[in-house]
Amino acid sequence: MTSQLIKVSDEARDWLQSQLKGQDYVGVKVVVNQKGCAGGEYEFSPVGIGSDVSECDMVVDNGLRIYFPRLDLFKIIGSTLILHKDKFNTRLDFNNPNEESRCGCGESVSFKTTEQIIAETKE
Repeated sequence: MTSQLIKVSDEARDWLQSQLKGQDYVGVKVVVNQKGCAGGEYEFSPVGIGSDVSECDMVVDNGLRIYFPRLDLFKIIGSTLILHKDKFNTRLDFNNPNEESRCGCGESVSFKTTEQIIAETKE
């Protein structure tokens, strides 16, 4: 049995669908940018019909397509797309076992090394 590369929570799917209602989109793209005080930051953007996603891999979970650059696979494998809410904002985020730490605001992350991630999957 294989596990899903990326999972999508019901709450994240419902929120994203409500935000994109009426727009022609086929999914969401996530990129891990190198910025923020911890070194990495998730960036989410809608993928419209005809968008160039040739440099991306794609998974489908809970009725939602998620596209991501192949280079980011080890950073997000095993993650669950969630909806983060606090008294200041609502945003998509990941519950990600590959994160090593987060900055104080919670939006910038650092990741384990590829070697650490591979070793943990063998355990």
